[in-house]
Amino acid sequence: HGHCRTPMKTELAPEELVIANQRFILRDVTPADMNDVLTLHHQVFGSAADAQWYDWKYVRGQGEGVGLWQGGELVAFCGGTPRQVIYQGAQALFLQIGDVMVAPMWRGVFTRKSPFFYVSERLYRSRLGQGNPYAAGFGFPNQRHLRLAVKTGLSHDAGTVAGLQWLLNDPSAAIKPGRSKAWWQSGWWQAELLDPASPGFDAAVNHCWAQMRAAHGAELVGVRDAPYLRWRFVERPDKQYRFVAIRRAWRRRPVGIAVLGQPVTPAQALPWLDWVGPQGFLNEAWAKSMQQARRDGAAGLTTWASPAMEQALAHTQPHALGTVAGVGVPVASTLSAAQVSSLNSWWTGGDTDFL
Repeated sequence: HGHCRTPMKTELAPEELVIANQRFILRDVTPADMNDVLTLHHQVFGSAADAQWYDWKYVRGQGEGVGLWQGGELVAFCGGTPRQVIYQGAQALFLQIGDVMVAPMWRGVFTRKSPFFYVSERLYRSRLGQGNPYAAGFGFPNQRHLRLAVKTGLSHDAGTVAGLQWLLNDPSAAIKPGRSKAWWQSGWWQAELLDPASPGFDAAVNHCWAQMRAAHGAELVGVRDAPYLRWRFVERPDKQYRFVAIRRAWRRRPVGIAVLGQPVTPAQALPWLDWVGPQGFLNEAWAKSMQQARRDGAAGLTTWASPAMEQALAHTQPHALGTVAGVGVPVASTLSAAQVSSLNSWWTGGDTDFL
């Protein structure tokens, strides 16, 4: 996506495998395999992913994938999309792992080496680590998938992402919208919806990202510049998002941009997907997002947060919804087990490829 030109990748020859007396072909996925990938996606996730989604993710998003075919049918797939990150202060290219899927009838069929193992192992071995296009990989599997990946030696456990929620009419909330004028109607801060079609959109995003990058305390944070934000949120065909610019009343330039979902039903909480701006303004972003939730008639606000982000929001007193995803880093990455276990990462719902 603009700044994410994929380096030349090692083309591996297709491999023929015989498992449980059945013949399988393990090979890289090409654009011609789109229908197979979509069929499996519908089967596994019950999704409505279509050709536009595939084009967004695997063509324009330069995604890569490995598939396992049996008798001309795709039975397992592991994919990933390039993601620029800042790791230890320097820019690096990582591969974000997603769409890991196995057809229901082939789950748990084999011994230690399952279809899940074969597709993941080949993708990681050919794309990640020293001498390969991507320094490292990361993904947001559910806990069961992560345990399986760790057990089979494919991935390190890199922690968890928590769900947080704030309810608008919460009697136990410390910061009460009605009473605390400072948070809610303060004239110091203003919020306005940014139109991605407006001429100043890219400049505003890049300004906020530059501030975020300069001030960020986390050791690993995904790049949030204009090309990335456009690809992830504006060009995505199956979901719509809103961009709320937050600025000081006397300044034109925003200090940051909150990415929110579309209005939801009154019983639901409004999804707060992302924040592009310094961590120090996260509470203002929270307050203005709560205000938007109130305007939408939503029940409140909800977000996904890694421990670093959860800590930064602690005094807003969210309700913890527990672990919503694990974080996996493939063993093939250049990061050692020790580096992974002590990794201070900044992850939001926007960092996933499915929210």
